[in-house]
Amino acid sequence: MTNRNTEFFPKDLQDKLRNQFYFLDSDLNGNKRIFFENAGGALRLKSAVEKYVEVSKIPDSPVRDYDIAQMINQDITDGKKDISMLLNAEGGEIAISLTASKIMFEMITVAAINLPKGNIVTTSIEHPSSYDACEFSSQQYGHELRVAKADQGTGSVFLEELLSHIDEETRIVSLILTSNITGGMHDLKKYTQAIHERNSEAIIIVDAVQGAPHELIDLSKCHVDGINIAPYKMFGLRGVGFAWLSNRLACMPHHRLLATAETNWDLGSATPAHYASFSKIVDYICEIGMYYIGETDRRTLIEEGMNRIKLQEQAILNRLLNGSETIQGTKQLNNVMIHFEKENGIDQDLILAMTFSNISNNKAVEVYKENSIQVFAREASSHYSKRILESVGLDSLVRVSPIHVHNSEDVDEFLRVTKIINNM
Repeated sequence: MTNRNTEFFPKDLQDKLRNQFYFLDSDLNGNKRIFFENAGGALRLKSAVEKYVEVSKIPDSPVRDYDIAQMINQDITDGKKDISMLLNAEGGEIAISLTASKIMFEMITVAAINLPKGNIVTTSIEHPSSYDACEFSSQQYGHELRVAKADQGTGSVFLEELLSHIDEETRIVSLILTSNITGGMHDLKKYTQAIHERNSEAIIIVDAVQGAPHELIDLSKCHVDGINIAPYKMFGLRGVGFAWLSNRLACMPHHRLLATAETNWDLGSATPAHYASFSKIVDYICEIGMYYIGETDRRTLIEEGMNRIKLQEQAILNRLLNGSETIQGTKQLNNVMIHFEKENGIDQDLILAMTFSNISNNKAVEVYKENSIQVFAREASSHYSKRILESVGLDSLVRVSPIHVHNSEDVDEFLRVTKIINNM
C-alpha cells in the first residue's frame, strides 16, 4: 500500500477529539462497545446534539422582526452559509428535507419533469434513493434509463463506462461520490468535467452522503447541479437532509409557496436548530484544521481539517489491512478476503468489505458483537443492498466502517477478534 499514510493523529489531538463524541467506547446501556458501523450511521458529536437541544427550546418564530426571532433566523443564515462553505459552492440554493433520500428524489424528479424526453444515466452502485428516483422518473416522464456497470475489482464505475452511456439526448446524470457498500470513490472533478464535455446541458446530480464525512468536496472545480448530504452520517442528527442546487436546477418549476422566490425550495418554516447543529459540525472540522495551521479563514480550515481526517482514516485503513509489529492485519489471515481495496489503493473510503471462507458473514457479525464490536452484514436479501452487491459479483459481505476518531487500540482489538474468527 504505497503512499498510504500510516501516522495516526498526535495523542493530544486524538484524545481531545474522542472526548467530543457520545458513546464512543460504550453503548446506550453502558456496555463496552467499539462502533465500526459508521457507514450505517455515525457517532454523534456532543456539540451538535447540545446545540440542537439549545435552539429547539426556543418557541419563537424565525420569520419575525424582533431580537430573539432574528437571532434564530441568523442560525439559519449561518447554517446555509456553512453548508455552502463546506462544499465550496458559489451561489445556488440550499434545500432542506426530512432525509437526504427525500431531497435526492425531489431533485431528480424535478429535473425529469421539466426537461425534454431523452435519457437518464445512472450507475449500478447508486444508493436506492438516487437509482430508484432515476428509474421512477424514467417510467413516469418518458425518459430512457441507462445504467453504467460497476467494475467488480474496484467496486466503482470507470469513467469510460459512464461516458459510453451519455450522448446529446442525456438529460440527467446521477453519480454517487462514494459507495457506502464497496467504499469505491469517484473523482468528482474529473468525472463531472468529462460529463460536461460530453453533454454540457445534462443536469448532474451527486449523492455525497457517504463521501462528505471522509473527503474534501470543492464544487468550485466541478460541474454539479445538485448534491445532497446527510448530517446523521456526518456526526450530526437524523431527521434532516441538506442539498445544494445550482441556479439552473433550483429555478425549475417545483413545489414551493408561489409568493416566494423562484429558487426557494423551503416549504414552510425552516428549523433553526438543524442549521445551528450543522454549524457545530463545521466548527469541529475547523478545530482539526486549526490544530495544524494558524489560519483563521473558515474555508481554509475546512480544507485542512478534511484533509487531516482523510489522512487519519488512511492510517486506520492501513493498520486494518496490514496490522503492526504486534498483530496481524486482515490481509495476512488465510480465511479472510478483502474486496476492492487492492485495486483502489489510497482511492478507497474507510470501508473494509470482507468475506470469510470458513464462516458465514452473518455468523461473523455475531462473533464480532459477542466481542463488543459493532459491524454490519450487507445481504442481497435487503433492497438496500441487492442491486449493488450483484453488480460487484457478491451476495453478501461484512462491512467494517470506523471513522477518524478511532485509534490504534480500537483497530487492534478488531484485529484480535478477526483472528479468532479466522481460526474458527
